Amino acid sequence: MNQDDFDKMKEIKKENKEAYKPWTRKDDDEMLNLFFDGVSVANIAMKLNRTKGAIRAKIRKMELTQIKKKPSSTSGNTK
Repeated sequence: MNQDDFDKMKEIKKENKEAYKPWTRKDDDEMLNLFFDGVSVANIAMKLNRTKGAIRAKIRKMELTQIKKKPSSTSGNTK
């Protein structure tokens, strides 16, 4: 980690004291419930005291968008 990275982390921690703290099982469970209830990333971040970037990263890490995607339906030519 270079000085610029450290400075960015420091600024983020000023805005959100909970930033970069480890995720607990309780945090994971709450995020999963909120995500599958359709709560926005911004609202999940506020509720869990995390940044939107942290929520997006966790969603990607847990591959939640792959799980939530619905199979595409074919429209148009039905016989």
